Amino acid sequence: MPPSTKNKIVVIGKVPPALADRLAAIGPVSYLERSQALSEAEIIAAARHAQIISTEPPDAITPAIIQACPDLFMIAQRAVGYDNINLQDCESRPILVTNTPGVLDNATADLAFALLLAAARRIVEADNYVRSGQWQGFENDLLLGTEMHGRTIGIVGMGRIGSAVARRAHGFGMNIIYCRAAESNKSAQDNDVKLDQKDLQWQTEFGAKRVSLNSVLKDSDYVSLHCPHNKQTEKLISEEQFALMKKDAIFINTARGKIVDEEALVEALAGGKIRGAGLDVFYNEPKVSAALLTASNVVLAPHIGSASEQTRYAMAALAVKSIELALAGTLPPNSLNSQIFDKWLKNRI
Repeated sequence: MPPSTKNKIVVIGKVPPALADRLAAIGPVSYLERSQALSEAEIIAAARHAQIISTEPPDAITPAIIQACPDLFMIAQRAVGYDNINLQDCESRPILVTNTPGVLDNATADLAFALLLAAARRIVEADNYVRSGQWQGFENDLLLGTEMHGRTIGIVGMGRIGSAVARRAHGFGMNIIYCRAAESNKSAQDNDVKLDQKDLQWQTEFGAKRVSLNSVLKDSDYVSLHCPHNKQTEKLISEEQFALMKKDAIFINTARGKIVDEEALVEALAGGKIRGAGLDVFYNEPKVSAALLTASNVVLAPHIGSASEQTRYAMAALAVKSIELALAGTLPPNSLNSQIFDKWLKNRI
């Protein structure tokens, strides 16, 4: 059966060839490749007549883009985070929006723990030291780092990725504390915590303890950020929060850059308020603060949390599957605005 000419698809970025063939079976496909975020005008020019857009986190789908694309009825995000898409903008049309939860948890948790290990054991500094020819032999106090075993990791946001990090930390013999959405604000207290079945499961499995955000910051040797970016979490970690941390704490962010006040982070690192950091995301990425680029106590990565071959394929495959299911009249289980599906389906018939 030939592909429908009514389902014009615009893919921002790339998908593996096997998945490109599946998309081509749905309708005509065009690819908008980019190495950095595209402007509204560039996206509109490519997607003006599209029915479906497949996006990634750098691709801001603004109200102007939605208005300029009158035929658009679906956005398939190839990521779990979707702060580049305002769901409210999509309701009235309606435009169905999906993401890719579950398939990138382990890869992102691996990267978070890799950054933690690299920052704690000063791996990047050590690599540069050897490559530059400075290493002349064993020295007792050369590049001393800090261990993981027996120390405390605090996880901000105990969702799929946060709990995957906890699983790894448990394997390293770490103490685990965490806060969830209800306590991820600056005024929450430990006595506000109310445990549910997931908390009891993590308590049994990892010995993990649920506390307030402030307690996570004050009591942790390592703080790892795993909450989504939204209005409530914008600059959640700022000067006040860094002041609560231990002076030898290491801060890890593989979530979203805008959750952290980057100027406050730079000040905390430069002023010795915290020991170091491992960062995969940045406030104005791909721009990175010059102070972070030159700081020896920071490990930097270019937003590669999900960048394993297996995971990136799985993310793209889930996005393609969500398109196939929706067009077949089945609500994709990874829909972000499932409440509009009945109306959406009537508009397709």
